[in-house]
This record gives sequence, structure tokens and C-alpha cells, in this order.
Amino acid sequence: MSKELEAARALVKMLEEREQSNKVKLESLKAGETFCIGENDYIVLEHREGKTKVISRNFIAEDRKFADDTADCKTSGLRKYIEVETQPTIENEVGAENLVEHTVSLTTVDGQNDYGELTCKVRPITFDEARKYNNLIVNNNLNDWWWTCTAWTSPNRECNRSIAVVLPSGFVNYCSCSNSYGVRPVFILKSDIFVSKGEL
Repeated sequence: MSKELEAARALVKMLEEREQSNKVKLESLKAGETFCIGENDYIVLEHREGKTKVISRNFIAEDRKFADDTADCKTSGLRKYIEVETQPTIENEVGAENLVEHTVSLTTVDGQNDYGELTCKVRPITFDEARKYNNLIVNNNLNDWWWTCTAWTSPNRECNRSIAVVLPSGFVNYCSCSNSYGVRPVFILKSDIFVSKGEL
């Protein structure tokens, strides 16, 4: 065996050991701590019954329209974008079996139930979650608003094409579905997987 090959193998082994030493069980991270999936960092929001809800620390996409003319996340272009572009990348990194399908309510900000529920694996945050986890989702390094999946009101009321959006500071407002803002996906993982711990 050549010295060059021996050196290369030793380097590979060292890099693998270094990477493994930075791996932790997801369930060991506290709410607010970060970990890495591929090129993106994610924030732990909560652990519950062997599952962990997370949100991206930064945008995984910018200047994305919610939809042309609907506040219904189920039929929106943003949902299609997340399912086609974002979800497969996450599944490739953590394994599709570790990404948990779940259902969330699309109750509007003013309490209307016209839009029902959304069943998915990856999605925008809901308005209720943006309130619940507000201190954890603040990121003043972001340069734009970002989408929730919650309509401001029902289809038969004023502002019926408006979606709740979040400012980097955590402030919540509403904007037209046809505007373009940032995307921070939320999803649920099995808590017993190993992840690379983030810097914060």
C-alpha cells in the first residue's frame, strides 16, 4: 500500500470520527437549541411522545409567493413548492421513515374553520405556533417577512386572501397571498435519530 493511500485513509477515518463525535440524539437537545440537516440549521421547538417539532433557523427559500388568489394552504403554490423542493431534501438527509406525517388545524386568525385541516410532513408554521414558540423563532438576521400557513380570515369576509406572516423580530401581521416572502419550514422528526449539533 502506498504512503499516499495510507495517508488518505487515515484522513478519511479522522474526518468520520470527528463527524461522529459531533452527533447527538435529537431528544437530548433542549427547546431553542439548533442542529444541522444538510446545509441548513434547525431549531428545536418541542419534544413530545418520542417526536420533535423543529423549524429552520434561516430561510430555505426567499421571495416565494403563497398563491395567486387563495388563502387556503392545502391548494397553494407554496405547499406544492415545499413538497416538491424541500421535503425530498430533508428525507434524503434524515431518512423518509424519520419524518413524521401529521395534521394541523388551518383555523383562521379570527377563529373561522372554513379551511379545515392540513395533513403533511413539511409545512409553514401555523399562527398558533408562531405565538406559542415566539421567543424561539426570532431571527433578526433575516431580511424579510416569512409565511405561516394560516389565513387571516374566511373566504366570505374582508381580507379573505390574506395570510398571517412573521417579521424577523417575531411580530405577526398579515399580507396578500400574492406577495413574495421567505420560507421557514416546520416538520416533526422521530426523537431518537442522531443529528449534528449546531453552534447555538
